[in-house]
Amino acid sequence: MSMSQSQVEQQRSMYDRLGGAVFRDASFGFLPAFLDVKTRETHLSAYQDGEPAVIHMLDGLPGHWISEWGTDGRAIALKSSVIAGFMRNSRFYTINEIMHQLQDS
Repeated sequence: MSMSQSQVEQQRSMYDRLGGAVFRDASFGFLPAFLDVKTRETHLSAYQDGEPAVIHMLDGLPGHWISEWGTDGRAIALKSSVIAGFMRNSRFYTINEIMHQLQDS
């Protein structure tokens, strides 16, 4: 199953309900990112022009991660091995890892 832009937006909505201010606050150092769990390759979320994005976007990801393109040439789905999460200090975190660490502190 591929991850679509709407699924990314649904995840972002879930993050917001779970205290999204933590993820939006740059002082915490968490940046929206993606991980290919098969290759362990990570990429920060970026807009089409390559500028870092403050939310999860499919546009700036490598072409080989895209499983489906829209008629407008924009990415609309990712291959199934790619997940959304966050980078901090060169380490990838899933939302579950972040929430678990917050609950433990």
